[in-house]
Amino acid sequence: MSRLVILLLAIILMPVGQVAAQVNFKGSDAASVGIYIAGISNGKVIASHNCKKVFIPASTMKCVTAATAQRLLPAEAPFVTVAEICGEIHGGVLDGNLYIAGGGDPTLDSRHFKEREGFVASLSSWISNQGIDSIAGDVIIDASAYPSIGVSPYWLLEDTPWEYGAGLYGINYRDNSFPMTVFPGEEVIDAPYDVEVVNLVKHGKSGDVMAMRGEGSSILTLSGTIAGSKGYSSRYSIPVPWMALYQDIESGLRKSGITLGGNCGMSESGERKSLVYKSPSRDDILRVMMFKSNNLFAEGMLRALVLHDDGERSIADAAQREREFLTDAGYDLSMLKIADGCGLAVNNRLSPLFLGSMLKDMASRPGYVALFPRVGKEGTVARLLADTRLKGSLVLKSGSMSGVLCYAGYKIDSAGRPTHVVVIMVNGFTCKVAEVRKAIASYLLTVF
Repeated sequence: MSRLVILLLAIILMPVGQVAAQVNFKGSDAASVGIYIAGISNGKVIASHNCKKVFIPASTMKCVTAATAQRLLPAEAPFVTVAEICGEIHGGVLDGNLYIAGGGDPTLDSRHFKEREGFVASLSSWISNQGIDSIAGDVIIDASAYPSIGVSPYWLLEDTPWEYGAGLYGINYRDNSFPMTVFPGEEVIDAPYDVEVVNLVKHGKSGDVMAMRGEGSSILTLSGTIAGSKGYSSRYSIPVPWMALYQDIESGLRKSGITLGGNCGMSESGERKSLVYKSPSRDDILRVMMFKSNNLFAEGMLRALVLHDDGERSIADAAQREREFLTDAGYDLSMLKIADGCGLAVNNRLSPLFLGSMLKDMASRPGYVALFPRVGKEGTVARLLADTRLKGSLVLKSGSMSGVLCYAGYKIDSAGRPTHVVVIMVNGFTCKVAEVRKAIASYLLTVF
């Protein structure tokens, strides 16, 4: 028997679980790898390795959040923000206040929905249309829909100053973040929303900027090094989003020729009129969440599960509601731990088998597969498999953090229909993430 025939027989007879050995990178023996790849129509398992072990999922946790949101939240405008004017209007003067009631909308004036008229612009136009050119009272904002602490207790302190670590509140505004460029040794005097920047950044051979800011604190401390002379640009979380909204409402009214008296003790007697500002649709929000790996949107969709409940409506309450839903759906929660909706918490846990089973169940759900970006073309997987025959033939959600790289989604046919569920999870590697990504891409090319 020829060596070629022997080799082919060995490959054909190889146990499925051994396929995972092909995910090779520097230090892969010390890392943990989990794989689950199976056909959707026939359930045939193509590859399985450590599929019942739990892993840190990073942003592939958003696959679970998206599935739950699609099942439990209304399709149209899952969030509303209500503005109300109270008081008599005499000669263009409102003898009363302007009230804003937050509804937990994570998309309020988000840069990811530029085609929509923003809330502040809509509000200014609406007040002008009421014949008001002066408000004797003040803008009173109610952000009590959610607790005042918006970040998960399981997030790392080092994450929360950055945009990706922005908390979710009853009022969210402009992605709860702002852009800023800093230069070594230069004082920052133009940071928005009353943020005080302590700039300790220095010149160095490489770029490594760190940020620190306590929850609700307006003091942002930057340290580390910047290479070159262009400065360092990034986006940072807003300490108190409702205060940022107040400032921009005041500015927006002024630009529209409407003055604000600032007397919040005005009487509430008289006529009441309301503006109901609706969010984008559920799936439009989920699509941005999945394509951009938007953590704020993910937290918003998870917390929306308890938005209309009595009680605290905390992150823990929302996670419990999601667990109840998954239990009722028949899933084994021994392979799942939910600490947030976005995957930023390092104590989230998922098994490849759990995630693969959920993906299989959701494959026929209208619109779910369309939430995933195509490899080599879109979103956070735009460079994965970009120069290979698999470009565009898988739709995957990526997830990464220090020592973690995961992918979950589907293999699709030429018509965009899902044929296989694909879950690959790698934890505990010490090499560069690019090496692991390359190893996963090579592995997928051997499977499909």
